Amino acid sequence: MKKPLLILLCFPFIGFGQVLAPSLVSSSGNTFSSGNVIMDFSLGEVVITTHLNSSNILTQGFHQEILKVTTQVVNIDIKTKVFPNPTTSSLTIELDKKISAELLVYDIKGRVVIKDKLNNENTKTLNFGILKQGNYLLYINTSDQQSIYKIQKIR
Repeated sequence: MKKPLLILLCFPFIGFGQVLAPSLVSSSGNTFSSGNVIMDFSLGEVVITTHLNSSNILTQGFHQEILKVTTQVVNIDIKTKVFPNPTTSSLTIELDKKISAELLVYDIKGRVVIKDKLNNENTKTLNFGILKQGNYLLYINTSDQQSIYKIQKIR
């Protein structure tokens, strides 16, 4: 009787094993999330190394991801003037040569609020009169380069 009772009491624990949750000893850090984007950061990890051999990769630290998608942002190598900043109604973009580029204006929540193009032009005026007062980001994207400007809309 004791043996079946012992087996019956131990049976529920067979399905549970050790669970290792990522942990980190750090002086500071935080996690932010917005929609489907999660950003983890920490301060104080003074040594983070990766060890490789023919069949294994070992990376120290739980903030090291298996898959990393990175982009390199390169500023456009032409002279650009964006004025007036702050603006009340219109924003003028002047370049020192004609280019083809996509112009995107994002609000503080990351939504595209203005989308326009430069078609082999060196000047473009965007209508900021339709936007609410606040801070915006202007992206000038060519086929291989990008510039970003912070624009303030007042009144």
